[in-house]
Amino acid sequence: MRRKRNSNAAQVLNNSLQTLAMALILVLIAGILHIGSAPYVAFAFAGASVIHLTARPTKWEIGLVMVLGAGFGAVYFLNHGSAIDYYGRSLGLPGGFLGMGSLQILASRWIWAPVKRGRFEPLREAALIPALCVGSMIAVAISASLTPNTYDRLIYAFDLKFGGPPSWVIGKLFHAHGWLFAACGYVYNSLPLGLAVCLAIQGSRRKHGSVDVDLRWAAVALGVAGFLLYQIAPASGPIYLFAKEFPFLVPDLTGAQIHPAWLQLEPRNAMPSLHVGWTMLLFWNMRYSRWMQTVLGIYMIMTMLATLGSGEHYLADLIVAAPLALAIQAACSTMIRGREQWIAMTIGAVITLAWLIAFRTGAALAIPAGAATWTLAALTVAVPVVIAWRLRLRGSSIDGPVHLRTADPIGLTATL
Repeated sequence: MRRKRNSNAAQVLNNSLQTLAMALILVLIAGILHIGSAPYVAFAFAGASVIHLTARPTKWEIGLVMVLGAGFGAVYFLNHGSAIDYYGRSLGLPGGFLGMGSLQILASRWIWAPVKRGRFEPLREAALIPALCVGSMIAVAISASLTPNTYDRLIYAFDLKFGGPPSWVIGKLFHAHGWLFAACGYVYNSLPLGLAVCLAIQGSRRKHGSVDVDLRWAAVALGVAGFLLYQIAPASGPIYLFAKEFPFLVPDLTGAQIHPAWLQLEPRNAMPSLHVGWTMLLFWNMRYSRWMQTVLGIYMIMTMLATLGSGEHYLADLIVAAPLALAIQAACSTMIRGREQWIAMTIGAVITLAWLIAFRTGAALAIPAGAATWTLAALTVAVPVVIAWRLRLRGSSIDGPVHLRTADPIGLTATL
């Protein structure tokens, strides 16, 4: 009897320590990554609450999430956590702390469950987007110190071939119409939350075996592939290259040497644009109703405008995102197999790598300005879009079901 009591006491102590460790990890993440001034992190954690709600928590759990969220927020600010104003802060910041509370609840349910089977899945689902965003931020921050020279000048010089740098055009438009800047800013910052909402919607469909591309693994695959591709032609964006000139003064490169050069330690996550890649995947795969497709189409367009008008990306970054999204779409497809899948993957990968190598070597600057540049850019986007559309038609109609072969086509379930 005494041995059993000692064993129970040891188990309680072990569970308590694990629960405390989870809370400490969340506090450290919030502090180190400055959740109050990092909309990407805040909205990623806010997405955890959305996923938690799909698990149908009790009213008691929801109340406890709010208490824990307030507690995490108090700890953050009492430790002098930084906070800035950004588009969507009124939703992202409190949502981020609530998401931390949801993760704490889901982790505690798993830790304290007498039978672990089936308890980890809700935690894994809720933690997926925060883990992806946090991991990408850490990886990009590390890579910035490893790539002091960037290819921003080459990519900017290429953008000039369109007749003028598109980022400056959209940037001026934003400054002339503040409401458009604000709307696109909300969309741009909220992408992790948008991903989580789509994952939640698809999750209910997945239970009935009605998904073609599992967005969980497509989102992760795009994040991993994008980070690796960042290293080929590392770039930060025009707002970092020309901080004083953007967006009112277009820098003239006449007579200037165009080559890779040192740039301050900012994230090297411009080429290609994963923001655009993720929204393309959402638009291609969330086809459960026409209104949803319409909303996501607008969301994608506003994301494109935001990436340019904020100065975070060049137009070239958005162009290369299309074939990359196609490669990921084909790789993660469960409906299209064999020759057609490999052809789509290969086309997307080859176009993506061709552009990145062209910027890396400077070959992109040899493309004639004007019609030739516009034609190549249009083909780079049109070919992946057409192929993705064909894959979609092969899968199902917009209102019809798509039969699932496997919910984890690239084998990540065991590792996440």
